[in-house]
Amino acid sequence: MNSKVKLVLIYEGNDEEAIGPALARWASVVIAQRAEFECCLLDTSQQRAAVGQLARADAFLILASEQSHGYSAELKAFIDQATIRWQARPVAFIGYGGESGGMNAIAQLRQVLAGQHAVPICSVVTLPNPWALLDENGSCRLADQARIPMARMLVLLNWLAIALRSAREQKPYELVSQ
Repeated sequence: MNSKVKLVLIYEGNDEEAIGPALARWASVVIAQRAEFECCLLDTSQQRAAVGQLARADAFLILASEQSHGYSAELKAFIDQATIRWQARPVAFIGYGGESGGMNAIAQLRQVLAGQHAVPICSVVTLPNPWALLDENGSCRLADQARIPMARMLVLLNWLAIALRSAREQKPYELVSQ
């Protein structure tokens, strides 16, 4: 049995400024350096491929761009179309955009996902003014200070994913959620 936590990193690939894909690449590199995760990237525009990945996931990490003090319609549509797959699984966030670093979007997404019976975690990574983080090649150049909150968030995400996976194995969530 594979004891690694199956983590799905969800991002918006249709980002005109390519910040979402650049941050997804950065986050996947950081996650790949950790032995406890098996990570796959999921672009919200590829919903057909998403169903299988979401069903096997132990945990989720959502890159949330803030647009007009909230999250995007594309991300909301993605969440709505995958309702049952969120149940009893932890969700972490990397927020980006504006001065708040995506905190407004994250606050709203926590409520949306709690309504889907997911478990949003408290630790987040926020990246204010992310446009300054891209180099001339479109790669993300995050300073080391972003790695510390990312590491803390991943430790908590791993712990909750293992605990909730064990609980789901002992008794399917559908039996207790009615």
